[in-house]
Parts: sequence; C-alpha cells; structure tokens
Amino acid sequence: MLSPDEAADLIEAIAIRQDRAAFASLFRHYAPRVKAFIMRGGTDAETAQEVAQEALIMVWRKAASAAWRAVERLDAMGGALMEGEAGAAVDDAALERTLARLDKVAVEPRPAPGVPRPGFEWAPAPLARHIGADTRWRRVLGGLEEIRLRLPGDSHRVSLLKLRPGRGLPMHRHVGNEYTVVLQGGYTDSTGNYGVGDFAVGPGAQQHEPIADPGPPCIALIVIEKPIVLTGPLGRWLNPLVRRDLI
Repeated sequence: MLSPDEAADLIEAIAIRQDRAAFASLFRHYAPRVKAFIMRGGTDAETAQEVAQEALIMVWRKAASAAWRAVERLDAMGGALMEGEAGAAVDDAALERTLARLDKVAVEPRPAPGVPRPGFEWAPAPLARHIGADTRWRRVLGGLEEIRLRLPGDSHRVSLLKLRPGRGLPMHRHVGNEYTVVLQGGYTDSTGNYGVGDFAVGPGAQQHEPIADPGPPCIALIVIEKPIVLTGPLGRWLNPLVRRDLI
C-alpha cells in the first residue's frame, strides 16, 4: 500500500525528472485496483486493463499540474472495492507497453502562478479566483469594510471583512455558526487573539466585539450561517436591516 506521502513523492519525481521508476511504482499500486473497479461494472478484463493504463498515463501527463486530482479519483475507485477484495491481476507486459508509450506523452508544465491584483496580495490563489477585477470594498457599520462573495448554491453569507487598527465590529452574538480565517493582520476579542492563518469558530450566544490589532488592517474571510444579532445600543434599530441582509 502507498501512503499519501509516498504517492506525493512519486508524483513529484515524475513532475521534476520524468522518473519512470516512480511511474512504475504508481502503476503497480493503482492499475490492478482500477482494473478491478472497472470490471465490477461488467467490463471485460482486456478493456478494463486498457482503461487502467489510460488512467495512469493521465497521471504522468498531469504530474506537474493536476495529478492529485487524478490520484484522488484512482483512490476513490480503489476505496469502492469491498474490504478484502483484491485488485485484478495486470499482465506483466502491460507496464512495459505503458512505459513505451510515455515517450510520446509530454508532462504538462506547472501552471504559471497568477499575478495577484494590486491591493489583494494577501489573498491565497483559491480565494483570489473569486475576487473580480471590478471588486471593491464597501463600507458598512462605521469603520468596517466588506466584500461580499457570491458563491453559487451557498446559503451562507461569505464575506471578506477589513478593519483598520483599533477599530472593531459592533458588539454582537450569533444564532448560527460563524467561521473566520485571518488573512492579514490580526484581531482580539473576549475569546483570544488571532493572527494570520488562524481559524476561529464563533462563540455562539456569547457576546463578542473583535478589535483589530495594531499594524496592517485586519482582513479576514468570514462565513456565517445566520445573521448576527447586534447587542449594543443601536441593535434595536439595525437588527431588522441585518436580518433582511441589507447591511
């Protein structure tokens, strides 16, 4: 059995050196499992073996760009086999035939790193894809700025929030889950201090008032399940607007 770390090392060897020994190790591990999975659907052994070979050639081609997606699919196929069910035998010549085909299959280059949009250098690549060229910060609730991220099919409110040093969110509590990841700067509330990379789960019914720490503005990705409830003096007037998603 290959561990995830071992599989990662083999993929890296293919990506950097086009290492055929590393490919052979992946082939010996995955090809019998993929063949067995395909045969369970009624496919004959010869065709199932050809499918397994094509799947492993795809791993070779995508080693530097998206091999992990292919490997995850192969793992899923193997995981679908009944516990204790062995992979289907792959004939000895299959690996040699597949290796011979690699001469005509180029390893795709690694994708060029995206150029971060000025002012958004703090955004990791998966998040940056959701920040359009026309995205702008919107001022809400005093010193708080927000970018609302609209994700298809998501009922949660997903936002980027920015607080200037010393400024804070109004005192509030939660009636649903809140998840926060700090991307720049940091903040402090009654539950602790949080810096870049920290992940926080909202304190629920407990009131809190996050205050941005000194230094660069605090920027965080926040996901809330239900609207917050403002508990300060203006909450009575503002909560109806919050519930209607108007602020």
